[in-house]
Amino acid sequence: MSKFAIFYGLLAIGLLIVWIFAQFQMVYRAKSNRLWQAMMTVAALILCGVTVVVIGDLSDKVTGLGSALILLVLAFWPKGLTKNSVVSNVNTIRQFAAISKIELTPVESVVELKFFAGEMQIAKLKFNVAQKTLVAFLQARLPKKRLVINKG
Repeated sequence: MSKFAIFYGLLAIGLLIVWIFAQFQMVYRAKSNRLWQAMMTVAALILCGVTVVVIGDLSDKVTGLGSALILLVLAFWPKGLTKNSVVSNVNTIRQFAAISKIELTPVESVVELKFFAGEMQIAKLKFNVAQKTLVAFLQARLPKKRLVINKG
């Protein structure tokens, strides 16, 4: 087996471990994009099928299955609020101390939160949680000036 395949397999397993850890850290989960999850899952299943059926070399199978695992982890990456940060993507994890403003707006049956670093919006998440619950959670972690509550 090649060094690349070993590295890639370990990378996929490491990402899976981080994903499991992130799952247990979530306090409030945001709504996820079901279409994105379905497309990534279908791509991962096709990749698994092609890898198992077509490829005979162990090194290539490890790389193909590792790629499928990475696609699944990215598709189901948790989004929401932890005790001390906001997670909106794999590459967008911010501590509450690094967020300059949070705008909370009730929209129909969900609560929309927009997160800002300076004047730039870095994330927008929607929650199926009561507005009072989110306000209490955020007020305990942020100064009052940072939390802006808009009327829907």
